[in-house]
Amino acid sequence: MKRALALGVAIVAIASGCGIASDDGPRDIPAADQVELGIGGDSNAGAAIGTARVYFLSPEVVGQAALLESVARDVAETPTALLQALLAGPNQTEQANQFRTALPVGTQLLDARRQGFILRVDLSADVLELSGQVLITAMAQIVYTASEIDGVRGVTIMVAGADQQWPVGSGELTSTPLTVYDYPGLVPSSQPDYPAFPSPSNA
Repeated sequence: MKRALALGVAIVAIASGCGIASDDGPRDIPAADQVELGIGGDSNAGAAIGTARVYFLSPEVVGQAALLESVARDVAETPTALLQALLAGPNQTEQANQFRTALPVGTQLLDARRQGFILRVDLSADVLELSGQVLITAMAQIVYTASEIDGVRGVTIMVAGADQQWPVGSGELTSTPLTVYDYPGLVPSSQPDYPAFPSPSNA
């Protein structure tokens, strides 16, 4: 009887795995399907020198939530150079020190251009593989890195030229430009109580 019941459960599990259900928003990846972040990063990622900063997941600490930490890169502090350095992932030394990235290996920067205080970032479709907290963390990496560029106050992220909705720290989806204030608590810092986001008339 137990063997028959177990067989029935297995058949149902296999049958349910044959389709991909559509989601209205981000969802967490089952533990069995998760992979370790940052594995397979670019071995040619830049050395941790210079004044430019990109953000990766810091080494895990038992009992503490994952945080982002900035590392140095010797690249021009331009949107293209900085974001390409981010997408290259942690270098070999950083990987050895357990720094990770939530961004999928192979994600390509298609375009990055300023429009006033907003940076419009266009990525390849690889980023759409993400969901749940991993997607939130990946967006935060992009936003915090882009906000290192002088004058950038918000980030619009597109995929292959198409506008998208992205989750903020609470998981709520938004189509408005993302700011560091949308991802509180991911980077230990002293931020002002109110996000001083400029009006379009000041651009």
